[in-house]
Amino acid sequence: MDDVQNKQVSIINTPMDLNDRELVGYPYLIVLCKVTMPRILMKPRTAWTVITVDLVKGVPLRSNMFPETNEIDIDASALVPPVLTSEEAVNKARKLVIRWVMHKFHAFRNPEIEIVQQQEVYKAFFFSQIDGKEILVDSVKGLTGEDL
Repeated sequence: MDDVQNKQVSIINTPMDLNDRELVGYPYLIVLCKVTMPRILMKPRTAWTVITVDLVKGVPLRSNMFPETNEIDIDASALVPPVLTSEEAVNKARKLVIRWVMHKFHAFRNPEIEIVQQQEVYKAFFFSQIDGKEILVDSVKGLTGEDL
C-alpha cells in the first residue's frame, strides 16, 4: 500500500545525471526585477537584476541570471518545506534591490521596482557513497575538496 504522493516541481538544471537517485529538493524563489531610477534633468536610468531568495533561511542574494529549469515529478516528502511565503520573499528581494541601487548608482530618490518574473524552483541534493562515508551532494555545485 504505497501512498507516495508525487509533486511536479521545477529543478535547476544541472550537468549531473539525476536519474535513479533519491533526490531532496531545497526551495528558492527567483525574482527578475526591472529598476527605474529617476535622474535630475535626464531620462530615468533602467537596470535589471535577478534576486534569489532562500525560502528556508530567508536570505536574499543577487544572482547572475535567471536559471534554466526542468520539470520533474518528485516525492512530496522529499521536498524541504518553505518557511517564507512568496510575498515575504518578494519583499526581501525588493529590500535587497534598494540596497544594491543605493550602493551601485548612488540614487537620490527611491527607485521604482517592477517584478517582471518570479518562479519557485528547487535545487536538487542527493546522497552518495565516497570512501565508505555517505555524503550529501549539491547537484549544482557538485563536490569540493572540503566535502571529501
